[in-house]
Amino acid sequence: MYYPSICALAVFIGSFSRFVPWFMVFFIPLSVPLYRNLKALLGLILCMLLGYLRAHIRTMDTLSRNGVYEVYIFDAGKGYIVGKGFYNIMFGNRMAYPISGIFAHGEFKGDTFVVKDYVRTLGFKPFINLIDKMLIKSTYSERQYKFAKAVITGVRDIDPETKKMFYDTGTGHILAISGLHVGIIFVGISFLFRFLRFGNVSLLISCLIVWIYAFLVGFMPSVVRASIMLTLYSLSKLVSRPVKPMNVFFLAFGICILWEPLWIFSPSFWLSFSAIYGFILLPKNILTSIFGASMFSTPFALYFFGKSAILTLPINLLVIPIMALFLYSQILAMLIGYPFTYSAELLFDMLYNIVKWVYNLNLPMVEFKFPAYLLPAYIILLSVVIMLYKKYANKTA
Repeated sequence: MYYPSICALAVFIGSFSRFVPWFMVFFIPLSVPLYRNLKALLGLILCMLLGYLRAHIRTMDTLSRNGVYEVYIFDAGKGYIVGKGFYNIMFGNRMAYPISGIFAHGEFKGDTFVVKDYVRTLGFKPFINLIDKMLIKSTYSERQYKFAKAVITGVRDIDPETKKMFYDTGTGHILAISGLHVGIIFVGISFLFRFLRFGNVSLLISCLIVWIYAFLVGFMPSVVRASIMLTLYSLSKLVSRPVKPMNVFFLAFGICILWEPLWIFSPSFWLSFSAIYGFILLPKNILTSIFGASMFSTPFALYFFGKSAILTLPINLLVIPIMALFLYSQILAMLIGYPFTYSAELLFDMLYNIVKWVYNLNLPMVEFKFPAYLLPAYIILLSVVIMLYKKYANKTA
């Protein structure tokens, strides 16, 4: 029943073992339930080997290009350099902060790589330039323009003060393109084509547009994750075959690792997948789902950044619906203009002022460096507790 999920975990174990060989031991408890089914066990072994092979091929490039290296920083001052291995990473004379997929120019000093400057790969430049021109015409303030550009194209020119305000209130995820944004776009497009009586074909069109968008913004981890999950969901609808959301989740997880094994070191990858895992595990209503997303993503936020806002849940319950309406209004403002230019401005001001009000409360942050070795134990233990509770609740209902 959950065999696809187990296979996806085997892919992850194989990929991660390429970087941390002892991690292979986790394959043993994963395979124990299948010891009587030789065919299933063989499939699991092949999935693990596939994950390892894909990661090995991805990290074979040992050549630097004029001193430029591809770097994934997964912890304060620690990162993985493609073709070189694990190193301490410094930005000049200070420790590097978690950031993934940068191309850095620097020099090695023992076990430390000192970054002199770096660039991040962005999306399709003509698309970004087109959106930029359309936003200039459809926004009324520089703050709204920069915010809309960040959430539509992924190019963040937002000033440090605004960034701090959003991150310190637990709403920083809306400043970047995430699975939430892709889901909002998918629902909007699907609704439009269903309204035009395209029937189930609307799902295929929506998936196609979502994948085109993923290409245009540079195949970010959270965008690829959301695109894969929406595609699998749409295919199940088209063939009238219901699928378990958790299987869809883990299939997307495995496919993403095969797509780009180095996303294992990406903060956005883990924050995205942990949040959606909690969302799926507690699906009773929107409140419990967002609570579940917070429970599972907060430890990863504490591991990567060492702090988290205490009002993450209530403020996101307010901000996410407004964000969805703003995104729809801003896109319509770019395409049509009046009256959506005014509604987009109104919604942005509402969103910004709510975040600003919470920020000005000066509430203390939860500051704690969650140990990496406790993350798997936390996820497994919390998952077991929730599943046992759900089983008990179903029996007594």
